[in-house]
Amino acid sequence: MQTIVRRLVPNQDIKKSLNSFLDENHLSSAAIISAVGSVQEYALRVSDGTSVIKGFENREIVSLSGILTKDGMHVHISLSGLDGSVIGGHLMEGCLVHTTLELVLMALEDDLTREYDPNTGYRELKVK
Repeated sequence: MQTIVRRLVPNQDIKKSLNSFLDENHLSSAAIISAVGSVQEYALRVSDGTSVIKGFENREIVSLSGILTKDGMHVHISLSGLDGSVIGGHLMEGCLVHTTLELVLMALEDDLTREYDPNTGYRELKVK
């Protein structure tokens, strides 16, 4: 398996950067295996599927995980505040890097796509 290490710099949008990652590296799919860094503002969709939490404060990224495919991504992020409290949810556009984001991604060899699932109402992972 091929691993790719990238660093995102201040003000880069994490989701937009991940969206272009596959094309830039000529990959069909990848998994996030490590992510260390911070954000200066954030947008997270929470578990009700519609509500978005937004904030404009520096937070540490304590977790970033998910699978990227040509048909879309499913990525969760957890962020800790100055008091150690943690918020998390689906990564949305608007999560901007504060100081750095060091990413390690692993190219996946399986033929992965995302297709609409009427049971969930979302484009879900499909392994072909």
